[in-house]
Amino acid sequence: MKQAFAAAVFVISSIAATAAFAQEAANSASGEVMQKCKYPVRPEIPNGRTATEDEMIGTQRSLKDYLSQGDGYLACLDRISQGWGETTTEEQKAVIVIFHNRMVDEMQATADLFNQAVRAFKGKRGS
Repeated sequence: MKQAFAAAVFVISSIAATAAFAQEAANSASGEVMQKCKYPVRPEIPNGRTATEDEMIGTQRSLKDYLSQGDGYLACLDRISQGWGETTTEEQKAVIVIFHNRMVDEMQATADLFNQAVRAFKGKRGS
């Protein structure tokens, strides 16, 4: 009986600690970014050597949508940064730079991967 009570107290303590951690994360700069800015889902890029023309066209549309959403994400970061105003801390500045660079790098890498797939697609057709 005592063991069951001790286990229940441990579980309740763990839940309280997790909730406190979640609240602290939400109050942090990165927590604010994650709550306010929707990070876009990167599209799957097909293998250009095996993809059909319809797959490549569909991927091109998905890529354009993804890049547009990425631009929206970057704009959201700017709005958050501007909202902090002159009281922006070094931690907040660093968080914005990290999130910004991650998005830009991922957008560039995804576009590069698509361009490679297009070259492979054209190569298999002899274009």
